[in-house]
Amino acid sequence: MDCYNTVMAEELGIELPQLPKTFVADDANGVKRIFEVEQQITGTAILLTARERWEQGYEFAVDGEPDTNQHKLFKQLREKTTRGLSETYLETGKFSTAEPYTYVKQNHLKGVLAYDSANSETPLAIIDGKPYTWDEVGRMLQAFEGFQVKIAMKDLADELE
Repeated sequence: MDCYNTVMAEELGIELPQLPKTFVADDANGVKRIFEVEQQITGTAILLTARERWEQGYEFAVDGEPDTNQHKLFKQLREKTTRGLSETYLETGKFSTAEPYTYVKQNHLKGVLAYDSANSETPLAIIDGKPYTWDEVGRMLQAFEGFQVKIAMKDLADELE
């Protein structure tokens, strides 16, 4: 990616500042999360993506015009990550039989869809930084039988209300 970005920066006549490659942010439970930052310059935008260091964890992104101040864009990425980590959507517990369960708090979920290498027919849903299969998400949603549902797809760099 670094070589590609160098070529694109030269082609577009823009500076390619050195940005931090990683940063740490605390989640809603006070757990420190380590993010790796990827910078990608395209013909129409600069995209910064923060991915948690382990496979299929939290992921956040921001984008801007090619002439955007990339240090400000990095600051926006950190702020978006902090906002994204500040709320959780799932709660776990145990039934009286000691069997564990996971349920949806406050009647809504936010997450990211990811490729499931174990089952290419359905995606994984990354919620609260953890991967869930489509079957697991379906079981969590069973409690909402009879409810209406709204699913909104947004680009990773867009804000999700």
